[in-house]
Amino acid sequence: MGFIEVEYGMIIPDFWNMDVLFVPQDHPARELWDSLYLEVGEDKSVDGNIMKRIKEAHENGGSTGSEGWRYTWNEDEARKMVLRSHSTPNTIRYLSENPDKPVKVFSIGKCFRRDPFTFKHSPEFYQVEGIIMEEGANLAMLMGILNEFYTRLGFKKVGFKPSYFPFTEPSLEVVVEFKGRMFELAGAGIFRPEVTEPWEIKWPVLAFGGGLERLVMVLENIKDIRMFYTNDLEWLRSRHI
Repeated sequence: MGFIEVEYGMIIPDFWNMDVLFVPQDHPARELWDSLYLEVGEDKSVDGNIMKRIKEAHENGGSTGSEGWRYTWNEDEARKMVLRSHSTPNTIRYLSENPDKPVKVFSIGKCFRRDPFTFKHSPEFYQVEGIIMEEGANLAMLMGILNEFYTRLGFKKVGFKPSYFPFTEPSLEVVVEFKGRMFELAGAGIFRPEVTEPWEIKWPVLAFGGGLERLVMVLENIKDIRMFYTNDLEWLRSRHI
């Protein structure tokens, strides 16, 4: 579908994991019970001017016209190292390096969260993530691309419903019908101005992401996510995974 793949690594500053995506520093997802922080020192590679722009976006909305989150943003918190909790840091980082030309990239990356290991949850998992930036990009384009993507995977009925994410507005979730049941497989939306303005991006950015294991579980009728991590090679080969 014309996308290129990008990857930047699994151990990153929380700056890339949360701050650049306009997730406030007091958001519950940033606490230890959701994110996994590492005692490996702090990252000093992020440019100070960019830090200042992100700080302004969080505190007062920057030049976007919004009020921001109205709190005091802490640079030290942003520099803490973390095992990425989602794969969007890959695509937003690529976007930050290419802010002035059309972008169409995706990432399939391992992510980590402080979740219990159960039949439907895992502390490590994969996400399929993508962004599109170009002049005139809009919600109808995003829905059309997602419909095409999931249709090619074999889902005959693809729908959408409104949702909420801190870094997109409007936001939606992808819902598919499979063997008479409905499944939510991905979240998507258009990046908020507070996400794109610090990089001086002028065009709309369409973003989407969803869990890979959940997608395969639906298609392969797998009931327990732990089957992906049992190292049963005969079973894995029989599933063509």
